[in-house]
Amino acid sequence: MNTNSSRTLVLIVIISAALTGCNLPFGQTPAPIPPTQELNLLATLTQQAIEGDVQETLTAPTNTPSPTLTLTPLPPETTTPDATSQQSIPSEVQFRRGGTIAYYQRAIKAGEKQTFTIEAGAGQNLIVVASSEGDQVYFEIAWLEDGTVLVPFSDGASSVRVPLPQTGIYQIVLTSPGESHYFLSFEVPAVLPVSPGSNPLQVEGYVDVLDDFHPASFTRVRYLMQLQAGSVLDVYLNSPNLHGLSLALIGADDGQPYFRHEVLLTTIGNFSVPISQVYYLDVYSTSGISTGFSLQVGIK
Repeated sequence: MNTNSSRTLVLIVIISAALTGCNLPFGQTPAPIPPTQELNLLATLTQQAIEGDVQETLTAPTNTPSPTLTLTPLPPETTTPDATSQQSIPSEVQFRRGGTIAYYQRAIKAGEKQTFTIEAGAGQNLIVVASSEGDQVYFEIAWLEDGTVLVPFSDGASSVRVPLPQTGIYQIVLTSPGESHYFLSFEVPAVLPVSPGSNPLQVEGYVDVLDDFHPASFTRVRYLMQLQAGSVLDVYLNSPNLHGLSLALIGADDGQPYFRHEVLLTTIGNFSVPISQVYYLDVYSTSGISTGFSLQVGIK
């Protein structure tokens, strides 16, 4: 209760006492107060109450509204990232319809680990390429079922081709010593079982263009063939959109581009295989058109 309320209450009590008299034993009549004396008493009490209120108003400090309290959350503590606190939820690599390649473009913090999983079969090749400024981003590859490491972190690998020993799910974990942006590609070429003297292999395919990355990175469908030196290769490409497709032939072991997709080839005829190795046969969409196609592949 504030001072003004207290004074008002006292005034009411005093006036009531003056008007009604003091509590006396039952039957005893209080001594009457002369009218003039009663009025003088009331006037005096009223004046004292008013003067007290005025004095309090003049001398009391001005009440300043309290400032609104705003709670600002504390920023998170900055600590050196470690493998446990920075481990990401795995991203499952999925290929588009008929596709053999998938692209990712992301950022990574210092010490962070970003995980991808991919399912592939025994005998297939897994091709992983991580491009970043200064090649800061590197990775580890392991078979998820028993943890067998195929490519350890200690290799500092940012680009590999790994023959897969088992059918199942493989885990690729990326990390970087510094903050970086990276461009990542996963590729699992489809195996073409060709051999000299066998009938030409007929293959139906579909190239589904990854619009977000075209034309900086052309979408391709990649096939893998084991060819022997001295054999002769014939490849014929057909499609309703043949003008927008092109073939390429790359040596997997020597990295030699024997035929480039930039030349816009739709036929590789009577090619004499120079060395025994794995070869990649690629179908590129150079026009940005998603389309079906067919291949005829023969070896003699």
